[in-house]
Amino acid sequence: MKKFPVVFMFLFASIIFGQQEISTHKKITTSGVKVTSISYTVDNIEALKTIDWKHVKEAFEINKPKEIIEMTFGLDFKKSKNKFKSSFKVSGESKNIDSLIIKAKKGVKSIIKISKKHQNN
Repeated sequence: MKKFPVVFMFLFASIIFGQQEISTHKKITTSGVKVTSISYTVDNIEALKTIDWKHVKEAFEINKPKEIIEMTFGLDFKKSKNKFKSSFKVSGESKNIDSLIIKAKKGVKSIIKISKKHQNN
């Protein structure tokens, strides 16, 4: 009679744990959402200086090489005397993301350079 609870617990445990499949490999899946456009408008120069270009590139990783992507960067001094506002757009195929980011960096530097005289007015 003492063997019955032990055998019952052994069978119960083997049934419970035998049903679980333990996988050491995790498959990364994406939701299938494609990013085709990013817009980044700020109200101070420092925010433009701190853009993480790796994250910008990662946003477009899921896209197919022939898809058209677009990046818009802007600066809007709402509190300035002249209401200074500037922006630019870079677009092209996602396979050319590296050259698009180089163009975007140049554009951001230009906005920073132009806007410095309007920052505190």
